[in-house]
Amino acid sequence: MNKSKKRWMIVVNIITLLRVIGSIILFSIYFNFGSITVGLILTGLFLTDWIDGFLARRFKVSTFFGSIMDSISDKLMAIVSCIILCFINKYMIASIIIEILIIFVNTFALTQKANIKSSYIGKIKTWVLSIAIIAGFFICKENTNIINLFVALPAIIFELITLIDYFKKCIKVKIVIENKKPKYKEFKEIKKMLFSPEFYEKNKNKTGLIDNIYINE
Repeated sequence: MNKSKKRWMIVVNIITLLRVIGSIILFSIYFNFGSITVGLILTGLFLTDWIDGFLARRFKVSTFFGSIMDSISDKLMAIVSCIILCFINKYMIASIIIEILIIFVNTFALTQKANIKSSYIGKIKTWVLSIAIIAGFFICKENTNIINLFVALPAIIFELITLIDYFKKCIKVKIVIENKKPKYKEFKEIKKMLFSPEFYEKNKNKTGLIDNIYINE
């Protein structure tokens, strides 16, 4: 990998890491500066989700490490934001429950060697949930059940559709069990799996990545 690619990979991962850090300090920001400040900060953090993905594709530096970090940061930010919003909008508790269920479904899929990629439905759900969360912080002073319900309802609907979609993919996946034992991977192999854009592009659609992909040196 050339130096330019390495620099862009570092930049992309730093942008992703900003969402993790931002999620961790959201509680402190909310209780010290209020909901409008949180809404403004979340607007910037949600935009980084588009920015790091765009840069990763533009400069061809997508990796499994970046993909894992992106997923973790998105889920962490969504759940933390919804927990805070529960102080304002009781209906957001449903979003928290469904997001946790989505995590369980994806985790189970991975244990079954499935590779559940983010679908178009999942991507739409992410944007709808992001808009609902930001709107929730900005209109919190209009604290009526009707407004709160209609902020949360679109997000909850798309979350349910996404959960059902991932669950259907999970139960339909066909596992191909190899007769040979997976070999123990050395550090350089693990490094290649996590940080090589070329390895990512070659294997991103395969199932059983952890157990069944063998490094071709």
